[in-house]
Amino acid sequence: ISKNGTAYAKEAINEADTDVFETLREKLVKYEEISDRIEYEIATFLNGVSAEEISESTSRKVKAMYKIVAELESLGDSGETISRILSRKNIHKKKFDSEAIKDLNIMADAVLEAYDVMIANLTAAHKGELENITNAYNAEDRLNTLRNNFRDAVIEDIDNAGKNYQTSVYYMDIMNTYERMGDFMINISQDLERAFIRK
Repeated sequence: ISKNGTAYAKEAINEADTDVFETLREKLVKYEEISDRIEYEIATFLNGVSAEEISESTSRKVKAMYKIVAELESLGDSGETISRILSRKNIHKKKFDSEAIKDLNIMADAVLEAYDVMIANLTAAHKGELENITNAYNAEDRLNTLRNNFRDAVIEDIDNAGKNYQTSVYYMDIMNTYERMGDFMINISQDLERAFIRK
């Protein structure tokens, strides 16, 4: 669900038409509400499991799942966070130039790729086939590097090219949100590594 929200957030970044943007924003709010509801339902189920007599291994897995559900909920919130930043940008009649849009799309695509890695690790853990999470560390490194490079470039542009400061703030707020999504995703893979890889 939150991956779909991220795809809608990417569409919203690229959408110049305010009516179409509003439709996308409403979808992002709805996805956030759905992810909240799913988190509550899974946590309720886990509460029931942890109330039973369970083995140490199962207990470790249940604890990991509590943390994973919270991280997934934070991921679900991120699409709506991006839509709020874009709404503020639109209200203040600011526009991203083509270079900024290109950068934001590169970052969005890297986040969507990191999602695929996280989903692959969740699937492997579920099947008892997770061996390592090198793929997750690589995805996280890529997001950090991209965010740092884009941040350095935008600071340079404000100093040298006189780029609009407020527009640059919205741009960096979205970049930072994407980078935090990478943090949530690496945390999930690390939780899986601790609880599901047979030592």
